Amino acid sequence: MQPNERLDRTLAWIALLLNAAGLPALVRLLTSGGPMAAANWSVGMSAILPALVLGVVAAAGLVKGRRWGRVVAIVALSLGLAVSLSYGVVWLVLVPAGRPLVAVALGVLALAQLLALIYWCLPRPWWQRREA
Repeated sequence: MQPNERLDRTLAWIALLLNAAGLPALVRLLTSGGPMAAANWSVGMSAILPALVLGVVAAAGLVKGRRWGRVVAIVALSLGLAVSLSYGVVWLVLVPAGRPLVAVALGVLALAQLLALIYWCLPRPWWQRREA
């Protein structure tokens, strides 16, 4: 699959919107209480928040066409994948409510992050490389 600039911009805008929407969702998770309130605070502030902020910065760099946006996107996706898989498995084990829905959502999220990570790791052909 050859990466192209139009697809890069589309994915960057989608990432910007999703990461920006994730920030209020994180606030809701932190203020919800529930069976894992302490875990939500510790994981939310130490892992989810940095992944979302990195995602916003990476997407903004990619929308502007900066090469460093790809590197930051790879870091953000790697952190997001590690956090979502580990925290999702813990959530599945400890919280019995809605396990089938959480399991399906976790699988879809992990697959989307993995595919995006593979896409951004693809090398650019020499004729598409730009200085930035």
